[in-house]
Formats: sequence, C-alpha cells, structure tokens
Amino acid sequence: MGEKETTLKEVGEMLTHVVEHMATKEELNDFRAEFRAFRDYTVEELRVIRAEVADIRRELDRLKERVGHMSGYTKEIDHAFERIAAIEKHLGIEKKVAA
Repeated sequence: MGEKETTLKEVGEMLTHVVEHMATKEELNDFRAEFRAFRDYTVEELRVIRAEVADIRRELDRLKERVGHMSGYTKEIDHAFERIAAIEKHLGIEKKVAA
C-alpha cells in the first residue's frame, strides 16, 4: 500500500491545532516562577524534616544510653531507629554517625 500524501489543508489544520494549544512566553514564565517557589518550599521542608529526624535520632541515642539495661525499651528504641532509617532512605538523607 502506498503512503497517503498530506495535503496543504491538513498541514494548515495541524499548525492551527499546535498554535491553539501551545503555551505563551508569559504562561511559561508564570510556570517557571510557580515551580521555583514550589522547589524552594520543598527544599526548605526537607531541611526541616532532616533537622527533626536528626533531633529524634539524638534523643533516642540519649534514651538508649539511659535505659540500656531495660531490654523492652531497647527493643522499642531499636525499632524507632529502623523506622527513622527508612524515612531517611526515602528522603535521600545520608545516615550521619555521631562522633
């Protein structure tokens, strides 16, 4: 079977469709501004979450030292550390070992 040739009318219709649906420079600039604001907000939120997770980790370390001899508590604390590690992994936070 042979290829169907595209008519000039069809090309015109395709161009009209593209022009009607393409974004304007103003729309693209608005999108860029919104995206930057969202990205900056997301980065700040991640900083806050990272700081909170680090605080929780430090508190758990201190608690584990205090109640290390009580096996039930240490299991719960170890479980909390596992959950924090999962959260850190999900957020792409590298585990920092306290010196």
